[in-house]
Amino acid sequence: MPKPTRLSCHCGAISLEVDAPVERLLQCNCSTCRRFGAIHWYVPADKVRMLEQSRPLSTYAWRHVHEGHHFCGTCGSSVMRTGYPDGVIALNACCIEQVDIFSLPVERFDGRTKMPPGITR
Repeated sequence: MPKPTRLSCHCGAISLEVDAPVERLLQCNCSTCRRFGAIHWYVPADKVRMLEQSRPLSTYAWRHVHEGHHFCGTCGSSVMRTGYPDGVIALNACCIEQVDIFSLPVERFDGRTKMPPGITR
């Protein structure tokens, strides 16, 4: 069985472990994603474990109350986005420990022009 992938915020207060291959990476240029600067890694929510949460995640909810961008309340690192109807969450691949994100294959999505209000990806 492959070793889980670890992610953490900059200060280390939030850390996660993921039992899924690093694939399906996407960068979006919609109004929120471009400001967060995240590279989305879509994984089933049941494959993600919170390891440490010495400080709670803060949430920015924009379109709907049941979804949001979650970030560390201490260092501000964007960690994940939730609220997708198909049981996945979008982790920020930029938070993967000990990997050069420039070496990862990343697709681009033109959310700025293709994503009408209310669509989550």
